Parts: sequence; structure tokens; C-alpha cells
Amino acid sequence: MTGRSGHVRVAKTGRWDLRLDECVPGDPDAQVQRLLARIRADIVVWRALASRFDIDLFCGWFMAGGNEGVELSPATLLALGERGIRLGIDLYAPDDD
Repeated sequence: MTGRSGHVRVAKTGRWDLRLDECVPGDPDAQVQRLLARIRADIVVWRALASRFDIDLFCGWFMAGGNEGVELSPATLLALGERGIRLGIDLYAPDDD
């Protein structure tokens, strides 16, 4: 990439961004399964990618109440693990104001 100064800049990091529409009510297990269904399933390719790059799946969980639970099925956890995908979940409690 060439900046305003005319110098060529090579990024040290990159990102592949794949999103799903918001789901109400939330169903993280089904959404992760839908996301995985949209990408190549070849485990050998995923293992090669995981050996070279950090792969993570970020989920935001916006709670309606102060004490909600969420779970992923063993099949979903296995699919993420086989691909070397780290799962990050941010929990957002409702604003009491």
C-alpha cells in the first residue's frame, strides 16, 4: 500500500472478517454452525492455517437480563477445535439506567 508520502507500506497483520446477521433471540450454537457451513471444511487446510496464523471467532452476547446462560454443543466445540479456532465471547449486561 502506498501512503500519502509515496512510501510503500506493508502491513504486518491482516484480517479476514466474516459476519452473520444478528439473531434474536440469540442462538450462538446455531450461528457458529451457520458460520462454519459458509467456509471450507477441509481440516488439513485449517490445520495449516492455524500453524501460521492466530484464528479466533469473536461473539458478542447482549443479555436481556442480569443472569443468562449460553452453551455450545459438543459438535460445535469439536468443529472449532479441529480447525484450531479460538472462541472469544464478550458478555454485555443490560443497562439498568
